[in-house]
Amino acid sequence: MAKIMQISDELKDWIVSTLKNDVSPIAIANALIKKGFDNRFAYETLFKIVGNEAIKTTDGEQVRYNNEVPGIGRKGNTLYTSDSEIKVLSKNEKPFVLHLDNVLSHQECDEIIGLSKSRLEPSRVVDTASGEERAATGRTSKGMAFHIRENELVARIERRISELTGFPTENGEGLQVLNYGIGEEYKSHFDFFPPNMADVKKGGQRVGTFLIYLNDVAAGGETVFPKAGLSIVPKKGTGIYFHYANEDGQFDRLSVHCSLPVTVGEKWVATKWIRQNKINHE
Repeated sequence: MAKIMQISDELKDWIVSTLKNDVSPIAIANALIKKGFDNRFAYETLFKIVGNEAIKTTDGEQVRYNNEVPGIGRKGNTLYTSDSEIKVLSKNEKPFVLHLDNVLSHQECDEIIGLSKSRLEPSRVVDTASGEERAATGRTSKGMAFHIRENELVARIERRISELTGFPTENGEGLQVLNYGIGEEYKSHFDFFPPNMADVKKGGQRVGTFLIYLNDVAAGGETVFPKAGLSIVPKKGTGIYFHYANEDGQFDRLSVHCSLPVTVGEKWVATKWIRQNKINHE
């Protein structure tokens, strides 16, 4: 089988984002080689990107992401689930970001924080070479993940997210809770995986992210989409849903985002990543 000797804009942007999170260029090159890329091409491409040299991609300047409005974006300015009424605070088209009020009650936020506190560990990222999770300087928070439908509260939140987005609960990864202290952040990154590197056995590619703010942050901690000039201040019980995939198999590079450092107080968020297909949670 012929080795791959070209990369897409999506893969290039993912490599740049991953490098910013302190992943070794050698590790990324080795991961590309495992996925079928030519050895020399993989290493030369990484060294050029690290050196800020221009590289040719398969997309060039002509192929643009074809924006599609997901189902949640066609439901109007008030969204209803079986147990709640949720107001749309704002909607951004490119990338698609929906800012929502009253996703969780204050009591639900407090309960989720209480259930997660004793299980927090330093946040980790997936090493592209080994597939194993490891610590990274670009992500300086603490976190934990609930099992799917682990308890009544988690199941209720997962059902609410499913009803809002239209994706089955089984398409979602386990609800993750993150805690950021003063100075802690998550540098610019994409939530989707690099092309050809999503695990089909784990539901395939990520297509959307549902992020819920569990507390008010005194200062800092905004979620920022730098390419869209969009900044969202954490407010207890509110949430955002951003969608970054379309029916053509493209991924929206405008969805690159970060969590700014907390400057006063702390920040608590709950995140549900949604995949293309159902995940085997056994």
